[in-house]
Amino acid sequence: MPDEYVIPPGGFDMNILLIWFFVILISALMLCLCFVFLAMRRAQERENMSYTFSGMAIEGMETERQRISRELHDTILPLVRDTVLSDKIRSICINLQPPDFKYLSLNASMADLCMDFSRKTGIECLCSIEEDIDFSGIKTENQLHLYRMVQESLTNIEKHSGAANAALVVRKYMKGLSENILICVSDDGKGLKGIREADEGLGMRSLRQRAVIVGAKINFISESGNGLMVRIKIPLLNQKSGNFQEVSDG
Repeated sequence: MPDEYVIPPGGFDMNILLIWFFVILISALMLCLCFVFLAMRRAQERENMSYTFSGMAIEGMETERQRISRELHDTILPLVRDTVLSDKIRSICINLQPPDFKYLSLNASMADLCMDFSRKTGIECLCSIEEDIDFSGIKTENQLHLYRMVQESLTNIEKHSGAANAALVVRKYMKGLSENILICVSDDGKGLKGIREADEGLGMRSLRQRAVIVGAKINFISESGNGLMVRIKIPLLNQKSGNFQEVSDG
């Protein structure tokens, strides 16, 4: 008959210590996970608040644009007798007012932006929009955001690039099984040199805010001396809901 197993001296105490060690370790890990979860939740809440604030700020800006346009058109323009100045004020009023997408498509509105930009600045602007791209299923306010993003990109070219040529390209883009639409505004100017997101001006920050609101992904692609490309990737339109689908990475 085999001898009975005998716990060596101190062996039982060692097992208890090991159990307590693992209990404390697991408890500490659980506490860390709880802190991480709470921190992520608070960060998400702050991010959501930031998005909401951005939307409200941009909505207020659009309202102010329309008010200024009406004031210029109804109050200042009738008093101006100089033809050149009158045409300038009228052009400003048109730029401030949003397009009426019930009568003019976003495609046509962006093409008009290119023509007006070339006429006003003397910078040749190539416009290439694929014929089968249809924005009619998207909500009007999101169409306006995309329009303003193209308009702001062209304004930045006029003010800062020193370019001789610019281009607007709108096309479909496949990433795996996900179909996206690319809107690219580029120029052959001086580009950006070592600019950080924290150093961006109001125009570029506005572009980022609008991209967040419509669910798009925006990149500023530049090499010093080779111009700048504003690359906006949006998902294929969901015709039933009028909203964007999720943007795929890449």
